[in-house]
Amino acid sequence: MDQSHKLSSFSCELRIIQAQNVEAIKSARNLFARLYLPSGNNKRIQLNTKKVSSNINHVPFWNESFSLDCSCPQEFLESLKKERLVLELRQSKIWGSHVVGKGEIPWKAILESPKMELKEWVKMDLVSGSSDCDEDGVNFKAPEVQVEINIENKSNRRKRLTKKWDECGCKHGHDLNAWCSAEDYDILALGAVLEAF
Repeated sequence: MDQSHKLSSFSCELRIIQAQNVEAIKSARNLFARLYLPSGNNKRIQLNTKKVSSNINHVPFWNESFSLDCSCPQEFLESLKKERLVLELRQSKIWGSHVVGKGEIPWKAILESPKMELKEWVKMDLVSGSSDCDEDGVNFKAPEVQVEINIENKSNRRKRLTKKWDECGCKHGHDLNAWCSAEDYDILALGAVLEAF
């Protein structure tokens, strides 16, 4: 198998924390966040948070996490750098929902960040059912949704673990400050063998 078709294995942890500055939304009831993640071949994965209501004393707070595991060709990861994670702030109606705000995060910013971690407020462009001014003509701040994204390359994690298999902390002179005992070493070695299958 040549390098271009080598499979990469990684996990993606996404957390939608909360929203702020939702005053521009005329009725901030039944708000939820929707994420679209590119999955190749012009397809995408859709993830929705639960619905929450907002008022003057209560901002939308979800604190919901999503975990995705993926194995893909290396060239997909390279093409992912040209894609964007799309985040929508939506309002649920009796029949369906509609978009009230939309924002994007470039995957390149996530993949090239230190430790492939990103935590930020994503600014939403108002779409419909919203006004950018109150009744006195004072401009509202744009709604924002706080997100946290962590990508872990599982292939690298296995390599790190296997480098420590011989550092068991046993009485035979291996690293005494290692993270596992001789008994743990046997269990971890068995786990590594089973994981390979």
